[in-house]
Amino acid sequence: MNEAPFVPCIPDNAPFTAEQRAWLNGFLAGLFSRTTPNPALNLNPNPSQSLEPLTILFGSQTGNAEALAKRVAKEASRRGFAPMVHDLGHYQHANLKSEKNVLLITSTYGDGDPPDNAKAFWEFLSNGQAPSLKHLTFSVLALGDSNYSKFCACGKNFDERFEQLGAKRAHARTDCDVDYEEPFSAWMEAALSSLNPNRNLNPTLALDRPTCSVAPTYSRSNPFPAGLITNRLLNTPGSSKETRHFEIALENSGLGYEAGDALGVVPTNCPQLVEEILAALGCPTDESVRNALLRDHDITKISQPLIAAFAERTDDERLKKLASPQVNGELKEFLRGREVIDLLLAYPNIKWTPAEFLKLLKQLQPRLYSISSSPKVHTGQVHLTVSIVRYESLDRSRKGVCSSFLADRVCSSTSVPVFVHTNKNFRLPQDSSRPLIMVGPGTGIAPFRAFLHDRRASGAKGKTWLFFGDQHQATDFLYREELEAFLSDGTLTRLSTAFSRDQSEKLYVQHRMLEHAAELFRWLQDGACFYVCGDASRMARDVDNALHQIIERETVGAADYIKSLRDAKRYQRDVY
Repeated sequence: MNEAPFVPCIPDNAPFTAEQRAWLNGFLAGLFSRTTPNPALNLNPNPSQSLEPLTILFGSQTGNAEALAKRVAKEASRRGFAPMVHDLGHYQHANLKSEKNVLLITSTYGDGDPPDNAKAFWEFLSNGQAPSLKHLTFSVLALGDSNYSKFCACGKNFDERFEQLGAKRAHARTDCDVDYEEPFSAWMEAALSSLNPNRNLNPTLALDRPTCSVAPTYSRSNPFPAGLITNRLLNTPGSSKETRHFEIALENSGLGYEAGDALGVVPTNCPQLVEEILAALGCPTDESVRNALLRDHDITKISQPLIAAFAERTDDERLKKLASPQVNGELKEFLRGREVIDLLLAYPNIKWTPAEFLKLLKQLQPRLYSISSSPKVHTGQVHLTVSIVRYESLDRSRKGVCSSFLADRVCSSTSVPVFVHTNKNFRLPQDSSRPLIMVGPGTGIAPFRAFLHDRRASGAKGKTWLFFGDQHQATDFLYREELEAFLSDGTLTRLSTAFSRDQSEKLYVQHRMLEHAAELFRWLQDGACFYVCGDASRMARDVDNALHQIIERETVGAADYIKSLRDAKRYQRDVY
């Protein structure tokens, strides 16, 4: 009986990172496949081939691009590559001159910006001093959300700049929406095949390995049906806002998290809206369509294919213009406050079969919420701080899909499908004596409530300073009693608040930062970590500008100073 050759595999508990394990496994596989113990097996038809170098770069804010980069490395190691994965924030730019094959995976952040860890690399490429890349072959996977006008802008910019510098595409850029699994897999297959067309899967690495029986693993693709323990309004009477505190049970789930992580919630749609859409389609009794609309499809956001389909059937000039790839601000204006039901009601003479209509809708996606609890304190639970979206538009009441799901439609007899989304780029420092500066207005306070509970539980001695803001102190001071308790016991050293509507001129957290500029800079000089959580488009940008101003006041080279903070993981942002 012929025996399969021994192929060593680096165990998961070995002292290597995931990307180092992937590279070593690929290297060892290639090394051992060069000699075939039994020629009849023909495991390596070309034993003289050396491993093909492959550099995988990722720009990631919340960890998705990093996770995909590691998956590519694992697959590449099975196909005769020697892959090396690099965080763009730590990649040595000078090495680009000697790279042969590069795969770049990046998300887009804020208003079309690079993720924090990719900013310096983008500046290097775009400053006019970047080297020629005529020797390099590349492909880009761009991650984004098509609900934003600058969809996948960062990946598009990198792809265009690589081409301008002379690099050759191994495979065309792929732009991924929030549901990225299928396009990612297709891109990975095509890109790896193009970079190394004469290599196939190494059979020695495809051999089945013994597996042991394990409990079910709950994840994005298999969420845990959790119970909702608490649903509490945080605002007091008179507030124009509705912010709620949710407590969710995780017992028997096997799910673990750290302060700084996010919780994914898989909602169902509003049944009333589903019925309205069914009535507009003319199929109110079709249960299969009802269930698809309730659980599988996004029935609020209008997709570009849906606009194009309406434009084709109505011959409406405005819709034709909005469906054009060249459309810009007009589409954003059209979509504001308008939902799928509005299109159906605006063109009642246009008839759709359920199958036709469902194909034009996006898939319903989970929502990620920053976790506001600490596993050291809230054992078997996870807490969320959520702003409930409700508003009027075009004479209709509107509500957020997931926030209203949590607030209105989850009860003791229903479950909340959840999973943990790890965010390694938003973590407490390992040195608990290091000071923290936290800027989190509104629901941006969520991870900092988790940080403070965590620091109190661990007995951390480092100073902490929280900048919190909202509309009115009397009605919108979220977690006021808890924060005052943190101040009393020393867990929170300083609390600076900014309530924007309590005076004639708007006052925000960035204004409080500038008021305390000298002291804030002293904290940074003493080694403080600076954290921001909340709105990406305005607040985070304003806070970043204020931080630059503060450093410019106190020293020279603000840009380099802030870059050094980012490189040292002392400037971290969880913004959305």
